[in-house]
Amino acid sequence: MNNPPTPGRVRRAREAAGTGAVVALASLAAIGCLSAWTTAGYAGSPAKIEVREARVLLPVIPGQNTNAYFRVANTGGAPDRLRSATSTGSSAAELTAHRMNTANGAYRERSGSVDIPAKGEVEMSPHGSAVTLRADPSWRPGDCVTFTLDFQRSGKITVEATVRPVTLGSTP
Repeated sequence: MNNPPTPGRVRRAREAAGTGAVVALASLAAIGCLSAWTTAGYAGSPAKIEVREARVLLPVIPGQNTNAYFRVANTGGAPDRLRSATSTGSSAAELTAHRMNTANGAYRERSGSVDIPAKGEVEMSPHGSAVTLRADPSWRPGDCVTFTLDFQRSGKITVEATVRPVTLGSTP
């Protein structure tokens, strides 16, 4: 028995074909985008961290808390996260962020981590992220302080930060 097509069956067949075509086109678009991403060298590209600048401020009062700033570049295709920092010149160092209170007073707050975007750069500054630590009273301008920066994906990177005096009207 051969049943002739009814208008309802024809409509359902057209709807099924249309849905299948949409799924096929979406799949092809996804495969095309993933292929372009891979061809550009981004797929599977790990984070690649470079510390391009490192400095630590010499506090006005020797032995007091101070900040260290780093310019961290990620030339890789995956983001990374700075989890902690340690220094040979200080017993305690912590990642902090600049904050303002309701009376326009500035203070530093423990931040826990700093995100480093893929193909991006983070420049720590007095108005953003920093490493806060206790200064060694023997530090002098031009001295080098060793820091170990611990990244979630890239592991530990050791860098030398130059001690710089704080001068009025200049950016550290």
